[in-house]
Order: sequence, then structure tokens, then C-alpha cells
Amino acid sequence: METKMTEQESLKIITEMIENSRSGIRDNGFYCLLWGWLMLSASILNLILMKMNYDKAWLPWPVLMAAGMVVSVIVGYRKGKEARVMTWFDTSMIYLLRAFFMVLVIVLYMAGTGVIPWRAADSLIISLYGLATFFSGGLLRFRPLIYGGTLAWVLAIVVLYVPDLYSFPVVGASIVVAYLVPGYILKNRYNRDSHV
Repeated sequence: METKMTEQESLKIITEMIENSRSGIRDNGFYCLLWGWLMLSASILNLILMKMNYDKAWLPWPVLMAAGMVVSVIVGYRKGKEARVMTWFDTSMIYLLRAFFMVLVIVLYMAGTGVIPWRAADSLIISLYGLATFFSGGLLRFRPLIYGGTLAWVLAIVVLYVPDLYSFPVVGASIVVAYLVPGYILKNRYNRDSHV
């Protein structure tokens, strides 16, 4: 005989699934911190190498981003094996990050082949991770990501109007507001909540 769930029981199960999914994303801010520090390091190294007149000053970007992808895939695979259920929230985040990556590759290809100037690529890339952090913050109801995404969009406009050499500090600032500040807030909340 089939047992019917009450409306309250159904709602409780759905709420628990969403919270389990959110806590998995919020975890300890690992991905925000990983990508924030990798991108900030690449930006700083790029600037230093340009100042030294190194002809391949862009090299830190592909090297550090490839390392970040390897680490992200390994950590994501391990966390995926531990997950009990794949929710709509998890699926939404996976598709968002896949779409982000594909558009990023297209923008980098266009800039690398000279179809668009690098300044426009910087603005588009900052806009992209502003979109990703804003969307993630909305799904998580986590204001620091929403604010970080919004500030990244403002800096995506600013980067269009600063001299070339100053674009690196603008890119760095956008990384700090979109990734590092929210990442450290997530980490602090995780540490506080896990000791309760």
C-alpha cells in the first residue's frame, strides 16, 4: 500500500535537499579562493613580466589556469563521489560553469587571433565572472557574491577607459571583489559553523 506524504513533509524534504546542495557549494569557499588567488597571481606576474619586457608576458595565464583546472577537476571528482544526491541546484551550477568556460574560450580565441582587442577581452572576461558570481550568489542567497558580481560589472566598464598598464590593477581589483572577499567570508562561515 502506498503512503501519501503531507504537503509539509514534501516541503521539508525539498528544503533539506536545497540546503544540502547549498552547503556543498558554500563548503569552505575553496573554489573562490583557488581561482581568486590563481587569477590574481597571473595578473601580477603578467604585469611584472611586461615591465621586464619579456616577450611572453602572458604565459602565467595559461600555466596557472591549467593548474587550476586540474586541481578543480580532482577536487570536484572527489566531492562528487561523496555527494549523496544530485539536485537541480547542483545541476544548475554545473551548467553555469560549463557555459562560463565555453564563452571564456571563445573570448580568448577572439582576442588571441586579433578579432577583438585584448582590452575588450578583459572587459568581457570580467563581465563573465561577474555574471557567474552574481548568479551563484542569487542561487545561494549569499550577498557577498551578489555584491562581488555587481562590482565586477562596474570594473568591466572601468577597464575599458584606463591606460594599458593600469588594466592589470583593475583586473586584480575585480578578482578580489568577485572571488577573494566572498571566498574568505565563506571560509570563515564554514569554520565557524563546523565548530558548533
